[in-house]
Amino acid sequence: MILIGIAIGFYGYLIPGNINIMVLDLYSSKKYKLLFLILALIIFFESIYCLSTLCLLNRISTNGQLYTGIQLFSYLLAFTMGLLMLLEKKKKGNNKANNTLYRGIFSIIIHPQQIPFWLIIGVVINPLMKFGINFFSIGSFVFLNAVGTLLAMFLYMKLGNKLLTYFSLNLYQINKSVGIFYVLIGGYCFSNLFITLLKS
Repeated sequence: MILIGIAIGFYGYLIPGNINIMVLDLYSSKKYKLLFLILALIIFFESIYCLSTLCLLNRISTNGQLYTGIQLFSYLLAFTMGLLMLLEKKKKGNNKANNTLYRGIFSIIIHPQQIPFWLIIGVVINPLMKFGINFFSIGSFVFLNAVGTLLAMFLYMKLGNKLLTYFSLNLYQINKSVGIFYVLIGGYCFSNLFITLLKS
């Protein structure tokens, strides 16, 4: 089950954004030394965000009431994110961002979506992964998540323009599908935990 880390790392950087567009630009312009440093920076901060959130959840899990509150909040957050994706209107036009290097580096270091993303992921998969058993399971997951992240970056290096074209044509439909998934997962987990609490 811990191999799910690769899938999560890959998914996290599959949708076009400042970071993978920056990687594509650096690869296309053959700035390989800078690209290597940027990839190392991506893996470092991705691992820091992932590790710190999972370790925090692991520590909080000893406090039953607090952890239950975080679970309810995370499930509700996932449901809300999915609902917003479903309600989002189709955007017209496709403006290419300038200064992709600076925007990309800033997004690597200051990534406001990372904490809620890992909070939701950690709470949802914690029962399956059993992070609380030992630090090795968390470390293995973080490492495999980094592998998945690199696979997404390599995919953009090789098929970047084709991927951007595909997403520009299909991103609206993809967001709807992901939104439905978030709503179902968040709604099911929240309802299931809420009913369990009422029965206890």
